[in-house]
Amino acid sequence: MMNVDEQKATVSNRKLKNFHKRIFHRFISHYMINNKDEQQINLLHEHNQQKEAPIRNEDFEVTGFVFDPQNYLYHYWLAIISFAVAYNLLLIPARYAFNELNNNLRIFWLLLDYTFDIIYLIDIFMQSRTGYFSHGLFVRNHYVLSRNYFTSRQFYLRDLLSIIPTDFLYLIPYFRFISIIRCNRLLRINRLFEFQELTESRTRFPNAFRIFCLTCLTLTLIHWNACAYFLICQYLGFGTDRWVLPATAKNETVAMLYTYCFYWSTLLLSTIGDVPLPVQRTEYAFVLFDFMIGILIFATIIGSLGTMISSQSQSRQQVREKMDEIKRYMKFRSVNRKLEQKVIKWLDYLYTNRQVLNEEMVLNSDLSVELCKDLAVKVHLESLQRVTLFHDCEPNLLIELVTKLKPTFFGPGDYVCRKGDIGKEMYIIKRGQLGVVSDDGKTTFVVLKEGSVFGEISILNIPGSKNGNRRTANVKSLGYSDLYTLTKEDLWLVLDNYPESLSKIIEKGKSILRKDNLLDDTLTDTKRYVEQEQLLSMQNRIKKLFEIEKSLNNRLTTFFDTYVESVRQVKQQLSKLEHQFGARKQSITVSMNVPMSAPVVPFFLNQWKSNTAANLLKFKSVQSMELDD
Repeated sequence: MMNVDEQKATVSNRKLKNFHKRIFHRFISHYMINNKDEQQINLLHEHNQQKEAPIRNEDFEVTGFVFDPQNYLYHYWLAIISFAVAYNLLLIPARYAFNELNNNLRIFWLLLDYTFDIIYLIDIFMQSRTGYFSHGLFVRNHYVLSRNYFTSRQFYLRDLLSIIPTDFLYLIPYFRFISIIRCNRLLRINRLFEFQELTESRTRFPNAFRIFCLTCLTLTLIHWNACAYFLICQYLGFGTDRWVLPATAKNETVAMLYTYCFYWSTLLLSTIGDVPLPVQRTEYAFVLFDFMIGILIFATIIGSLGTMISSQSQSRQQVREKMDEIKRYMKFRSVNRKLEQKVIKWLDYLYTNRQVLNEEMVLNSDLSVELCKDLAVKVHLESLQRVTLFHDCEPNLLIELVTKLKPTFFGPGDYVCRKGDIGKEMYIIKRGQLGVVSDDGKTTFVVLKEGSVFGEISILNIPGSKNGNRRTANVKSLGYSDLYTLTKEDLWLVLDNYPESLSKIIEKGKSILRKDNLLDDTLTDTKRYVEQEQLLSMQNRIKKLFEIEKSLNNRLTTFFDTYVESVRQVKQQLSKLEHQFGARKQSITVSMNVPMSAPVVPFFLNQWKSNTAANLLKFKSVQSMELDD
């Protein structure tokens, strides 16, 4: 019975869903389609608004002084205008709240006010001459820059309003020297934020600068709140209740009053201190507002500090994860304790010395090709210039070799190379010391220090070398060593484009081998060229084959053109001879399509040869003339 009721309920629910679908599906689908069309139209409209104006050559012409936002001079000017904004940000509320401070130093404040007003005016001129990038090019036409700036919304809503001379209200007795009428100067606060972002992107200590900015922001809010608290105390009256300042505060100095208000504001906003309970409704509203602001400040500080700490410990956390993973692997594979400790010490060394495990990834991340090359030249060129073989070489050769250097690290007791190994790379010591040791590794003959180079002879494939491309010594790391390597394949790929430098390097290598009596001059360069060809990658081999094919095709085309022209001249001579002997035939013409591609050349060559021989035999007039088929 229950199953029948459940089936009926299921059928009724299904019918109700189908009814709703038939009734409402049309309206819902129509609404969704219209909504989607409206979204697409809005996106298209926004895209058209964001589309850059067409390129005009006159926009990029230098017509006068223009500020480059990426120049340090622009950064210095931002520091000046930021100081002016900070002055107004701090002193305007303080002078309004503490009248004694404003009245005692009136001339001093007026001089500072109008000095910073002049800086505001100069900043408008600077912004009208600040260039920007359009279509990837820097706009340097100051007429275009000024027109765009003075017609922008930023100029009218912020910059122009911030320099309105509200100081003329000082002429009214009620507003005489009241600093709050200059609050429109705070509209230029965007320049302060711009200076903060630019400094944060250029400083080498971004986290420390972020903490400094966060501290300044917190102190500014506490300062404003202290001024507001003092104004409320003045409005309610000193000593009226326990929440406001006592009646004796009227006899205190400005410094003492400000210190107490700042202390009270710090306790209230940080929510860590015990402050007097409010009594009146105004006091309750102010305290509740302060509590909400304090919660936001506390959350912002904790969040920002947490983000900074996590970003600083991110690299350490990655090392810990790697160490845990390696430990699990060594435990699973039953690695002995001694090797495990060696691996852990190695990872600790990489972290404590801030080594870069993947330098290629760092150099290629979000950097253009030229920037990567400039950075590599700055880091590695000095080391590469110490190599004797590369002295007097072309600068472009050294720059290309610099981009091929790769970092590698060795721990204490690690062998960099052993005697008899095949030399596949050369080494440049960047940091640490290496020792040339005996076969048993106990005796150290020579200590190689920073800047030393070894292994360069074995990758040159010098003909006649008695050791070939084998290592001639054992080199072991005495401690933690940082080296740069240049592989044989990368070296020959670069030297293939510099034949003159290649010959110089080979001659220098031969002279080094002659000094050590390790060169046999009777051998040729065949072996070296064969090994050089073997080092080329498959892609370079294919590219070279295509170049050879193109060269041969051009040579064959030139040959056939010359051959056809010579045959045409021979036939013309035959026609003249026939005319002289009275046996003139129809003029001989050659209608032949010379092949233009190498793959079909043999077929057309045979066909053209047979047709030409048949025509010559048919029109010959001298019986003794013989033609080769």
